[in-house]
Amino acid sequence: MALLHTILFILHLSPLFLAQNERDRSPYRDSECLLGSPVGIGVNSGSTIPDGNFEASSEMSSVRSAHRGRLMEPSGAWTAKIQNSDQYLGIDLGRTFMITRFATQGRQGSDEFVTEFTFAFSDDRQTWRYYTNEWGNRMMFNGNSNAQQVEYKSLKYPIIARYVRFHPERWNMVISLRVEVYGCPYEGESVKFNGRGILQYDLSNLQSPPSTKEDTIKLRFKTNEQNGVILYADGNQGDYLSLELVRGALVMHIDLGSTQENRGATEMVGGKLLDDSQWHDVLIRRNKTNVLLVVDRAETHFKTNGLFYRLNVDKTIYLGGLRAFNVEGITVKSNFTGCIGNVFFNSIRMVRDARLGQSGFRMLNSAPDPWNCQFEVPIPITFERIDSYLKLTDQTAGETLRVSFDFRTHNEGGILLSHIMEEAGKIEVKMDENGYVTYLFVSRTGQKIEDIIRNTAIEGMTTGFSDGLWHSFNLIANSEKVSVGVDNNIKVSERSISIKTTQVYFLGGTDGIGIGFRGCMRSISVAATPVVLTETGNKVFEGVTIGSCGLRDRCTPNPCEHNGICTQDWNTFKCNCLHTGYSGEVCHISSYHLSCEMFKMYTNDDGMQPTKIDPDGSGPLEPFDVICNGKEEYGKPVETHVGHDNEQLTLVNGYQLPNFYVKRLNYNGGHDELTEIIERAVSCRQDLEYKCNNSKLLANPGDNTYPHYAWWVGRTFQPMYYWGGSAPGSSKCECGLTEKGCDGGSPTCNCDSGAFNKGDGGQLVHKEYLPVYEVHFGDTGDVTDGRNGQYRVGKLICTGDNLLDNVVTFRKADATIRLATFETEPSCDIWFQFKTTAINGVIMHNTGDRDYVKIELANSNTIRFTYDSGNGAKVLKYRASNTLNNNRWHTVHVEKNRIQAWLKVDEFPAVFIDESDEELTRTLDLTGNLVVGATVEDKNGYVGCLRGLRINGVLQDLRGFIRRKDFTYGLSEGCIGRCDSSPCFHGGTCIEGYSYYTCDCAYTPWRGWMCGREVGVNLQKNYQIKYTFDENQGLSATDFMSMKVGFTTKLKQGILMQLRDENNIEYISLEMNNNGGIKFVVNVGFDRWEINTPNHGIHYTNGQQHIAKMWRTGERGEEVHLQVEIEGWRGERHCLKDLISTCVDNYPEHFETMAASRSDSILDKPKYLFVGNNDTSNSQRGFEGCIFRMQIDNIFPLKRAFQDPKPSFVELIPEGKVREDMCGFEEVTQPPDPIETRPLYGARVNVTYPYEETGLTDEERGIIGAIIAFVYFRQKGDYVTKEAKDMGLADNPDTAIVYNQTGVPDIQKRKECFGMNLGTYVNVDKKQNPLRFRQGPWWLSGLRFRQEREKYLRQTKTNLLNNGSVV
Repeated sequence: MALLHTILFILHLSPLFLAQNERDRSPYRDSECLLGSPVGIGVNSGSTIPDGNFEASSEMSSVRSAHRGRLMEPSGAWTAKIQNSDQYLGIDLGRTFMITRFATQGRQGSDEFVTEFTFAFSDDRQTWRYYTNEWGNRMMFNGNSNAQQVEYKSLKYPIIARYVRFHPERWNMVISLRVEVYGCPYEGESVKFNGRGILQYDLSNLQSPPSTKEDTIKLRFKTNEQNGVILYADGNQGDYLSLELVRGALVMHIDLGSTQENRGATEMVGGKLLDDSQWHDVLIRRNKTNVLLVVDRAETHFKTNGLFYRLNVDKTIYLGGLRAFNVEGITVKSNFTGCIGNVFFNSIRMVRDARLGQSGFRMLNSAPDPWNCQFEVPIPITFERIDSYLKLTDQTAGETLRVSFDFRTHNEGGILLSHIMEEAGKIEVKMDENGYVTYLFVSRTGQKIEDIIRNTAIEGMTTGFSDGLWHSFNLIANSEKVSVGVDNNIKVSERSISIKTTQVYFLGGTDGIGIGFRGCMRSISVAATPVVLTETGNKVFEGVTIGSCGLRDRCTPNPCEHNGICTQDWNTFKCNCLHTGYSGEVCHISSYHLSCEMFKMYTNDDGMQPTKIDPDGSGPLEPFDVICNGKEEYGKPVETHVGHDNEQLTLVNGYQLPNFYVKRLNYNGGHDELTEIIERAVSCRQDLEYKCNNSKLLANPGDNTYPHYAWWVGRTFQPMYYWGGSAPGSSKCECGLTEKGCDGGSPTCNCDSGAFNKGDGGQLVHKEYLPVYEVHFGDTGDVTDGRNGQYRVGKLICTGDNLLDNVVTFRKADATIRLATFETEPSCDIWFQFKTTAINGVIMHNTGDRDYVKIELANSNTIRFTYDSGNGAKVLKYRASNTLNNNRWHTVHVEKNRIQAWLKVDEFPAVFIDESDEELTRTLDLTGNLVVGATVEDKNGYVGCLRGLRINGVLQDLRGFIRRKDFTYGLSEGCIGRCDSSPCFHGGTCIEGYSYYTCDCAYTPWRGWMCGREVGVNLQKNYQIKYTFDENQGLSATDFMSMKVGFTTKLKQGILMQLRDENNIEYISLEMNNNGGIKFVVNVGFDRWEINTPNHGIHYTNGQQHIAKMWRTGERGEEVHLQVEIEGWRGERHCLKDLISTCVDNYPEHFETMAASRSDSILDKPKYLFVGNNDTSNSQRGFEGCIFRMQIDNIFPLKRAFQDPKPSFVELIPEGKVREDMCGFEEVTQPPDPIETRPLYGARVNVTYPYEETGLTDEERGIIGAIIAFVYFRQKGDYVTKEAKDMGLADNPDTAIVYNQTGVPDIQKRKECFGMNLGTYVNVDKKQNPLRFRQGPWWLSGLRFRQEREKYLRQTKTNLLNNGSVV
């Protein structure tokens, strides 16, 4: 019993929706005609259909007549004389066929062909219907792209017809068409019912009564009655399946089995407006609980309720009615009137077998000649426009007015009947704005009679008559009374009146002012005489169609999602989304946030807040109640609390046997909703506790039936034998895992000690098993012995949400990820967030034969959604007031449904485009992959980050594609920009481009692509750079608080940098002093003050590169700091770790404070800046050497001096001699990016020389690799360095100068070696080569480099000779 209970519970929690699979485009293969063959229209099929069987709306000439429209016709094609969408080519196939496909061509040797067309069919050549797709919309077929090629179109569901018409909708040049139809001759098997007859089949005598997991049921019917039982099958276990017609709608009922708690009864409407005397095809396909109901090609998918998936019908199958209607699954009280044909109930072919007299069949109360389904079908007329009308002339005049007709419509308002009688008399019948029928009768003498007629049908959904059903109107007026009735509601006014009718009647409208009726009429009778619509005499037709009712059922299948209520009129439909939790034109957009994480983004409250969340947005998961707690911005992780119906402490008493007490917990959300939340969460927990009075918990009962007295069942639907605070598989409570242990020495739980007032509890934290769905208990004695327990199951609490963790980066404009086709019908949506700095880029693109959708970023501030469903491209765009490429996350949500295209960016108001009536018949037919990142041609791509992509509510695992290496080119996991690796040197600002980066060196003294190029100047004694400042640029009196100057020189003289006023009275200067040090001079106000670097025994005029830094602190800048750094030191102590880094030893900082008596330490109104010398010094006392990296506060004088063009306020003296110099530095750059190539699809073919395997061993390959590596490890060239000879023995270059006896550094040549990572190309034997360098390029300086290099080369040579191994 416990096992059965768990199994039933698993079934109960199975999903209540179909998975979001890719659209099934494969045609249904009917067993009666799998493929079909040509019916004889085309030339190649023998042209067996006579020319006289062809007809056309118009013909251009005799050589372009209708019968020229045969496929492969060599002498031309049918060409319409009038070029509009009212044209058609019709063919009488000579007999009824089951049609499976057709083929089309244009006119041979021309550019005339049809690009789009619709297809109509008929049984009697009078009433026509259009072929519709699986959503009930008129199917628009793609035609030809040239005149010669044959295009074949397979029908998803075959049709049965004798007469066909091709209706061109779009064409090239002129309408020209050649066709062929494919199918099989159809032999109808039908039975006629008169409202009393029943055909039944007894299943009880079968040896193996049907018990099926899969079913296929097929039939067709036609009737002009609104109600009736079509099919009913039942079984002894209570299972049943039925089809009934209810007010013109086909309703299916099915029950695969019910229990007291879980009812299996399921009801679904498959089609409406079916009481039109036309054949309607029904197909039912069931796979366990998944059911597909197809009515006239319109598909309805649903799942059955209940716990079971087998259909057990072992009693009787009834066709056409029942003996009694008080059975489950039947709501009508009448049997079927009409014809039912080709009935297949799995392998049972009911009509054929019954007619052949097979055993088990029985016919009750049959109609005369039941196997001959022939009855008169009233011909309908359709009023398509508000100015349409039917004018009847030459009618019989007299003193009695009689008019009757049937009508159906979805529109309120409109003229039904207008008749002007003699003198002042008239009759007007209209529908008002409520759908009521109103009439006004005026006699010859002006006497008025008027009233309103409402729909009083008990089963009616509305009190109006605009419900799409057929209603019967009847008017009788004579000298004694006026009687007007609709259906059974008749209004009679009895009085003496005078009338005299005339010969003209208007139906559906008038030729004057007034809004006409939009809908259908049939069975029209005037003056007790039926009106024959096919006879054109004494009639005027305006805007009408004879032979078919053009009223379309736009609400079946229901286009309103999530149980929205659909209403419609002639042009469109509307959805009432109230109480659904969704919004939008088709109730597609969720009204709630995806998670508590997103809910808390839009609130400032970090406490408990009740709300609803919808885990998949527009997807099939339902919104449910939660409590959200926390807020990331306030340092409180966001938690989602999900409650259930039994959170209180609950008593268990009187259940002694294990598993005797079972409690199922019902959560606010369903199983699939909870699974989505849990799997996306970082962690989940749930409290589970038990308080006991001599009631054991996890102890073994000892009866070998159950291992424990209690357990719980979670999301895996397995018994879990551990308790709160413990671990899975432990069979213990929390105390059993502690060193102290449980009370009473119990090895499992405190409660297992058998004592009173004990308890066990804690948190369940393994989220893969949560939540707790059931608890099972025993060992609680009877109600009188005092043994009992109390349990409590807390809320499910989950923390975090990884919805937005699925992030990828598109690094290249042609990098793409290809997903399954974007399914756009009946509605669709895409949601994602993006972050980029790109100006333009296609984010997504999907195409079909002609249709497409595209989402792109344009002009940095616009999101464009472009689509084409066959009527030309439509563009929906949102232009933001600020840029969207600001490297911040932005949200895009796009929806496309039958009524509207909708676009929303961030939290800004949505923009939309309403579809026209013509668009309602066109669907987005996409066939290729949905390409993310670029167009389908991998062009014009998006570069940046993308996260949280959801398509029709389903999260797309873009990150998983990269992890699995399905797509890698130009892609990275996470949002990783090029600037994340800090590629810009020396404090340059990296500007992100994702596919590239740009270094902004504006606030550094460097320049170059990566701010790695020194800007310096090589000066002679008489050289100088002079800046002249004016009011618009330069330094103010409050500036000059810091400076930095790099220099190299051998002379103890010269100005490095000097600021001076215009009158040469005050200045501030940084200079070389006479001791080879640096001095900083402040000559402002009345005193001169200077600070010098202390003597460390080092002269900075030794030709080495140094950096002099000065900065001032204090309220008035009175505290002066002076320091010198050594630049370019690459000793092994500092440089072995990083080739690129700047290696610096700093001399101690020197600090002095200006005298307190100085009232002024700031240079007011600086006018000139000098570098190297000034205009008052001895020209031979200037600085000689190189100055670089100059910076005053945030100004970089040398960069300004050598910018192109040179500023007018800068003078280079002497002109033409002072040039930019890098002062011995080399520009530093990053290594190039690894080369990425787009993957080649298909086999690679060597088009040059064949490759032959040489058969080399691994050892031989290793030797060759080592040789290649040594050849590449070559001398690159010589360069000059100003490091002292044997500098590797000193701590830094300045010390090396002191050690050198001459006092002057020797200029030596260094060999620069360019190395490859040998480990990449050769075998490495670590055992025989203990000496190992770092992999990749390396640089070593000094003695250590030479020693280790010689040792390495000797070892390598030995290994190569021995075994080809190199380390």
